[in-house]
Amino acid sequence: MTSLLETMARYEMTASWAVWPPSVSYERTSDISFPTNDLDGILHARSVVLGLNPGAPKVVRRPWHNFHTAGGHNDHFLAEAFRDTVHWGAYMTDLLSEVNSKSATLDLSGGTIRRDVAVLVDQLQTLEAADPLFILIGTKTAKAFTDHAPVLSDGLGLARVRSVAVPHYSAANGRVHGNSPCKYRQLVLAALTAADD
Repeated sequence: MTSLLETMARYEMTASWAVWPPSVSYERTSDISFPTNDLDGILHARSVVLGLNPGAPKVVRRPWHNFHTAGGHNDHFLAEAFRDTVHWGAYMTDLLSEVNSKSATLDLSGGTIRRDVAVLVDQLQTLEAADPLFILIGTKTAKAFTDHAPVLSDGLGLARVRSVAVPHYSAANGRVHGNSPCKYRQLVLAALTAADD
C-alpha cells in the first residue's frame, strides 16, 4: 500500500502535513521539524490547512519543510493550535505558488489565483481529498479563497467547498494573538468549533 507521503512526493518541497514531533506544548524553542517516521494512519485529507503563499526561507528547503521552520516564523503556533485535534496530520499547502515573504507585493490578480487554484485542485485530486474542510490562515488567504471557491468546487466536483478562516500566526499579527501560542490555539479552536455548529 502506498503511503500519503509517497503519493504526494512531487509536492514535498512546497507542501507539508500538520504533524510535528510529540510535545506537551509548542513554544519558540520546541523541535518543530517534520517527523518522517511512524506517520501511517496519522496523515489524512479530511482537512487541508491553507496558507496564502510560501515565504522566502533563510535556510535551504528540505522535503515537507514548509510550516516546520523554527525561529522567527512562528510555525510553532500552528503546531500548538492543532496539537491533540482531529486536524493533526492534515495536508498543508499554500493557495499561491509565489515564494515571497512580503504579502503586500504578491500578485493577487484573478488570473494568477485561478492558475494557482488549478494547481491546488491537482494536489487535492492526487491526495484523493473528497470533501475536506479548508482551514484558511489569515484574512488575505480567506478572501482569495472565497473569491475563487467556485473554481475549486468545480475542479473537485463539489456543490461547494467547506472552509473556516483562522487568524494568521505570524508575529506581525501579534495584536490578535498576543504573540502567545496558547492564545493562538484558543482562537483557532474557537473558529473551528464555530464552523462545526
